[in-house]
Amino acid sequence: METLFQILLKASAGIALFYMLYWLLLSKETFYNANRWFLILALICSVAMPLFPIQYIVLVEPEKNTTFVEVLSNTINNIQHNNYEILEDKSFNWTFGIFLAYITGAAIFLIRLLTQASILIYLMVKNKVKLINGIRIVENEKYGLPFSFFNVVFINPKFHKQTELPEILAHEKVHIRENHWFDLLFIELLTVIFWFNPFIWFFERAIKQNHEYLADKGVILQGHSVGRYQAILLNQLMGMQIIGVTNNLNFALNTNRLKMMTKKKTSRVLGVKFVWALPAIAVLLFAFAEPDYRTNDSLAKRTNAAIQEIEWKNPVKVEGIVLDENGKPKPGTSVVILETTIGTVCDINGEFYLEIPENATIVISFVGKKTIKDTYAEIISGNKKKDVFHREYRMEEEVIEINTNLSELELLPPPMPITREISDAPPPPSEVDSEEVVFFVVEDMPEYEGGHSRLVKYINRMQTKLAELENLKGKAKVSFTVNQEGKVTDIIVVEKDNDDVAKGAYKIVDGMDDWKPGSQRGKKVPVKFQIPVEFK
Repeated sequence: METLFQILLKASAGIALFYMLYWLLLSKETFYNANRWFLILALICSVAMPLFPIQYIVLVEPEKNTTFVEVLSNTINNIQHNNYEILEDKSFNWTFGIFLAYITGAAIFLIRLLTQASILIYLMVKNKVKLINGIRIVENEKYGLPFSFFNVVFINPKFHKQTELPEILAHEKVHIRENHWFDLLFIELLTVIFWFNPFIWFFERAIKQNHEYLADKGVILQGHSVGRYQAILLNQLMGMQIIGVTNNLNFALNTNRLKMMTKKKTSRVLGVKFVWALPAIAVLLFAFAEPDYRTNDSLAKRTNAAIQEIEWKNPVKVEGIVLDENGKPKPGTSVVILETTIGTVCDINGEFYLEIPENATIVISFVGKKTIKDTYAEIISGNKKKDVFHREYRMEEEVIEINTNLSELELLPPPMPITREISDAPPPPSEVDSEEVVFFVVEDMPEYEGGHSRLVKYINRMQTKLAELENLKGKAKVSFTVNQEGKVTDIIVVEKDNDDVAKGAYKIVDGMDDWKPGSQRGKKVPVKFQIPVEFK
């Protein structure tokens, strides 16, 4: 659901950018055919680029001295989940509400489109199609204004004179000959999908207006009098209906349209304005690009060597689902084989698939949750269906203890975040390719602004200050959560010697500066901490 929203928002940004480009540079020029293709291709690019983003390579060098922690992989099959958002209890209802509103709007506009098309098809069946001068015509009394629908022209004999037919048919014949119905159908379908974006409606108007410019040009090129043709258009000005999937004779009939009929042809030199589409495309490609984390050659060799060291005897296939303590999926959870760089990541439903060798242990980890280990023996003793073992894991919340009694040596900034290297898949040694793509992800625990040493100094300073000013003595333990924005929330005194000490401990935690929030696969997650406070 979150990925859908991201695609819609990115495409909407592209639609807005291209429309502004058209409105500023091209809408007043007489490049009608070129403008038509610009409008259609701009929409196609806006929708296609978020769906098929380009990737840029990011080289990451891991720390040389690392201990085994959560390791995270991103297989090619899971690449569609790169942009997921970690689901939180508080945001779920908002997400679902927005999704419900979007679906409702899309359904309304889809019903509108189908209703309009159904009415026109019904009129074609009821009144029968006639062939006049090679044009298929339906005479009806429902609509007063002439218009074309696909390759059929609808005319109401009561609202036009017979002498006006040549110009009207010439106008509609241009729409039919140049297949303007395709543009209309395309933009109408996009308005169903992007109904919330005002620029899609501007695009629709621009496409229809350009169709009328093309039709007006076609009528005049056939030798019809400009003055007489303009008079006929003015006579049709009181037509009532404007139907989305049709080309209406009086659409956008204003002074600008009348001027465009006699406007001097724009010089070809000004066609250079279309080149501005290239920077726009470049901006969107850059904005929508996604990182492809890779290593240097030496690190790739070490990774492949680690894969080869595994003895792949009696491998088994495991399908699992990871849930939190409330039974809700935990997308983005790391699932790796212990002491290797081989693993996978839970998808948006908290599910994963992994093949493991005999006597291996898989480690399931998530920032702020207790790590789970599952051995080969435990896995094969579980539920098995069609050669695949099915496992369910529930992750419990972990409270991280902050040590405030550090030596001067330990009062140093914490090390840089550890980069975990992940192989593409867990293949047998014989299938290892030296050119194999290696993916990297950085996981971060929350970090206090200014580093761990600044946090410890702040706590010790406040303990001494409050003990002197308020004559406090005793111990307390305080738990708190660093949320996705790095704010300290949910402060609770879990242990206390007395109420005064509890208030002092609460005041210390509440006075903390903001933290750099923790993240899992680049997405911000809340993490719970516990800190001991002692007033002497």
